[in-house]
Amino acid sequence: MRPKSSHSAVLALAVLVAGAALAGCSASGSSGSTTPAASSSPAASPAAVTDLVSRSHKESGLIVYGNTPASVMKPLLDAFTKAHPWIKPAYSQLSDNQVFSKYQSEHAQSARTADLLISDSIPQVLQGESNGLFASVTPQGLEKFPKFTNQGHGVYVMSPDPVLVTWNTKLVQGAKVPTSYAGLAANVKADPAHNSLVSYSPDNPLGYEAVYGLIHILGADTVYSQLDAFGPHTKTFDEGLDGLQYLVQGGASTGWLSSGIAQAVVPQYKGLLKYGYMSDATPLTPRLISQTSGAASPASAQLFLDFVFSEQGQQVMCASGMEASMNGFKPATGCTADLTDLAKHVPAAKTYLVPVSQGVVDQQKTITGRWNKALGR
Repeated sequence: MRPKSSHSAVLALAVLVAGAALAGCSASGSSGSTTPAASSSPAASPAAVTDLVSRSHKESGLIVYGNTPASVMKPLLDAFTKAHPWIKPAYSQLSDNQVFSKYQSEHAQSARTADLLISDSIPQVLQGESNGLFASVTPQGLEKFPKFTNQGHGVYVMSPDPVLVTWNTKLVQGAKVPTSYAGLAANVKADPAHNSLVSYSPDNPLGYEAVYGLIHILGADTVYSQLDAFGPHTKTFDEGLDGLQYLVQGGASTGWLSSGIAQAVVPQYKGLLKYGYMSDATPLTPRLISQTSGAASPASAQLFLDFVFSEQGQQVMCASGMEASMNGFKPATGCTADLTDLAKHVPAAKTYLVPVSQGVVDQQKTITGRWNKALGR
């Protein structure tokens, strides 16, 4: 497990935007923008690309288990295959629990299993560290990324996904379009009949981590008051895409807690849905990637990590809805899934990257219990 810090360890959410850094500062209270310090444990130096290429030719395929929708992963996998045509990746979309349980079960039986794991679940990743599931490898190019990208122990932030608000454009228009949690809560209280809501379930790792982040930015009293306003009018979903589908069908007007992946999915609804950022609080939940310690194709896996943290990989991720985080990133035309776009809409002090830390796990029972109470459960 990563060591506990004796104080609140934080990093600036460093993104260069028009010559200015989007930077959080350390805060000991419940508000302010901070991001977690990565583990200080030593990491292996990046492997030489020529050596990885040579070794990968002797490997058989690349297996990836992840919770990211297959449609979102496909462009990234296709671009990787184009760059490395001798490597044939196979992707399995699974729940966070299945990502880890499937790998561990197969690995225990010496069966062919995942070379890479992708997950939003901080508790599962911390347990994976404790169980020695991850290889201590370092991708090429990390010096071009914010320090929070390397969480230590072979765990990397593949995509720091902002929590978004989504809405049905036939039901929500003009001044009713939500731009802050405070404003949405006021609208719900004033006119609950026209403000039906959807969100992730408290049991979904991304859902819990998003509310944890909101509490860090806004404070527990404010967030719990807002949960009390939202709860009676909220239908929850374990899968974000199911929530978006319910929204577009008119089952609700607004999704007050949507994944950053919505940036790629919403345009597919041809104007029936829109998304935006909440200006008073935008947590970011870490989409984490690790090479497994039992990888049968370790060189191919490292080449994929190198690709993710390359300019080309970042452009593909940005276009497919995963947040590009390379310092000084310049997105291609039409690509908005990057931290520079976030910085244009939300003050740095109102953003917060949820840390991969035991502290997040320790508060889960309390926060989810309070959230479930607001939902009437």
